[in-house]
Amino acid sequence: MSPNAAGGDRREPTPADIQGEPGHRVAAVQRFELNDVGTLETFERELERNARHHKHQKGLEGQVTLRLLDRPGSYLYLSCWSSLGNLASAIHGSTSCAQFDRLGRLADITPGQAVGVGLMGAGVTLADAAHAVLVEALLDGQAAQFELDFGALAGQFMHDAGFGGGLLLRSTIDPRGYLGLIWWSSAQPCDDALRSSRFLDRRLRLESTTARLTVERAQVAGEDPRP
Repeated sequence: MSPNAAGGDRREPTPADIQGEPGHRVAAVQRFELNDVGTLETFERELERNARHHKHQKGLEGQVTLRLLDRPGSYLYLSCWSSLGNLASAIHGSTSCAQFDRLGRLADITPGQAVGVGLMGAGVTLADAAHAVLVEALLDGQAAQFELDFGALAGQFMHDAGFGGGLLLRSTIDPRGYLGLIWWSSAQPCDDALRSSRFLDRRLRLESTTARLTVERAQVAGEDPRP
């Protein structure tokens, strides 16, 4: 996902792996919907415990928990691993299973798995960012075109103040499914980007190759929710 050139020359972005050869990084993508049993405080403590456990597992290359701002009580936990074997070893261990049981008593869980398609920017890592935009898509067109269009969407903010980076993941369960993340160092540049004509125009391009496209705002869990 190479962004457009800064000097006015326009370069079409190309699909690229997050790091190294394609498919070498895999991700666990877990969505949580808080139920009537759990509270925000209790659930986020369990998520923090889960992250602390994974922090010491072999092959972990990064993790983040996002609170979805447009759907209170909804979270996304993303962890990236150097190989499928390392991911499986980490999540199938007895401690991870017990942690999953505790989380499952507090929230409905939708697990998923994906491979890295592209990473750009990362002037601020996703875990160190404040706010992000999640772009979830189910394809009804060419995968290569969608990947190019997502790269162009994220790349146009590359030189904006507060921009952190962009990441695109493709589901290993449903090859039509993608999850894109674009993040910023604070709420204001994120909101400004979402309202901009640049974002809206590129979103229309993405919608032309998808059967379903959703865009959601998110905040790194652990920060104070904005009013």
